[in-house]
Amino acid sequence: MQRVSEFFTDYVICKGMAEKDDREIYKYGFLLLLEIGIFALFCILIMICLQMYVSGIIFFIVFAPLRTYAGGLHLERYWSCLVLSCLTFLTVMLIGKYIYIPVHFSTMALIVLEILVYLAYPVENINRKVDECENKYFKIRLGRFLGFDFVLGLICVLTDRSDYLLQIVIIFSVVAITMFMGKCKNSRQSSFS
Repeated sequence: MQRVSEFFTDYVICKGMAEKDDREIYKYGFLLLLEIGIFALFCILIMICLQMYVSGIIFFIVFAPLRTYAGGLHLERYWSCLVLSCLTFLTVMLIGKYIYIPVHFSTMALIVLEILVYLAYPVENINRKVDECENKYFKIRLGRFLGFDFVLGLICVLTDRSDYLLQIVIIFSVVAITMFMGKCKNSRQSSFS
């Protein structure tokens, strides 16, 4: 991946589309684009194989903002992160497809998990500290997305889509678990420092 991002960086610099001084920024941007692109490709393939297009879209609508603003566990290597992320996506899809849980139980679980995620915030990455101003901004954004997800859950209840509601609950469960795992990892790392 590093080599591919370096190749693209060298190409845009050689063609005059970027300055040599911005080399590291472009290299990082291409690396990020490749990593996210590979994950998205695997997810699209899983969605096609399972024929679960709406569920896949719901996953990204709910999971991406939650993970962005709530934080959670960050793995050290990209490939382990990719495998775990793809397994998470596949598991959420399969649970939504093959397991039924009554709507009232899923609704209660969603409320509890939303509160839990809000209270567990923040989970910072040791490599990127967040200042107080950013923390306030992220918490406000997290609150807005939690509200959006709650409304999405209510729409699932009103349209009798218990499968989509369960999927949202599973996504919240994954985020809550990774938040607590991230907190444990951070406290272990800070105690060794």
